[in-house]
Amino acid sequence: MLVTDIPEDAWGEGFERTVPQQLVHKEAAHEVLLTDAVRVRPGLFYLAVRQPAGHGLYRPDAAGGTDPTLFVEMLRQTAIYLSHRFYGVPLEHPFVFCGLDFDIPAPGAYGAEDESVVLEVRCRETREPTPKRAVMSLEAQLVSPGGVRATGSVSWQAVDRASYAAVRRRGAGGALPPAPGTAISAVQPGARVMAPELVGRERSMDVVVAEPGLPDEPSKSEEPGGTWLLHVDQSHPVFFDHPSDHVPGMLLLEAVRQASRAALGPAPAPLYEWTMSGGGVKFAAYCELAAPTRLVVRQSGASGTADEVTLTVEAVQNGRTVASGSARWQAAPAAAATAVRPGVEEVFA
Repeated sequence: MLVTDIPEDAWGEGFERTVPQQLVHKEAAHEVLLTDAVRVRPGLFYLAVRQPAGHGLYRPDAAGGTDPTLFVEMLRQTAIYLSHRFYGVPLEHPFVFCGLDFDIPAPGAYGAEDESVVLEVRCRETREPTPKRAVMSLEAQLVSPGGVRATGSVSWQAVDRASYAAVRRRGAGGALPPAPGTAISAVQPGARVMAPELVGRERSMDVVVAEPGLPDEPSKSEEPGGTWLLHVDQSHPVFFDHPSDHVPGMLLLEAVRQASRAALGPAPAPLYEWTMSGGGVKFAAYCELAAPTRLVVRQSGASGTADEVTLTVEAVQNGRTVASGSARWQAAPAAAATAVRPGVEEVFA
């Protein structure tokens, strides 16, 4: 846990600007979540963050909890922004994310004390940088006058284009990966995209998992688990804000969330809903757009209760695990049908 000692004048002071899109690798201005950054001392930064009102993807869940992947996207943008602005990483360097984790201490709805939030970040170079490569990590916590709202960490590399091309060729078995933006469909015959309500989503366009055409043998265990397929829609305006030659990491995180939610089934009590309170993903290799990907869900070995459970998800492609993740779920009272989200943009609960 980081120790937060943010001066009172940091709340709302000097945090008016929206950072340039190119510094967070976003093409759509409305997808930029960072508004400003201040370096307090080497390695320590305060950043102002925002949530666009009425965002189509990052929405409260059925229990009223704020979408935790919004916080992860804040961290992803922070890693890129700090690398370019404060650590001299060239704009043309591709980024390779290695892993991330996050924890939401008390999932819940928006409150008045959350109207001003600051992202406190400790960032470091984990290897001596070279003109071709930077290896970095950060730890962060999102704080408001009411307390800590989320904590997390990210590790990544930024490499020059020649190094990136070499890595991509090795990952693709020596072949060149498809050019970014190439239309590719890797769909198993008979696969059926999941209904959004079964994976905690409201819109069909946001669903990234599908049921296999031939279901696996029914499990005799009462524990949640199973196998799903990754569903990739390259027209999605958030996951593919800009063209990519591989499955983006944020889409894989969403797959961990949705596949684990599908495995859970209904909440353990009436008028309760599952809400995600933490998790993470480690990326072992690039997930290729042109190959089918299985999502294998298992219950974690960690002890759980009827209203709290941790599931692990492996993304398996061509016989190897390209990413492994976990998702921690809690059962919480369902949000009231009349609940109204406050009209605050600089907020995260």
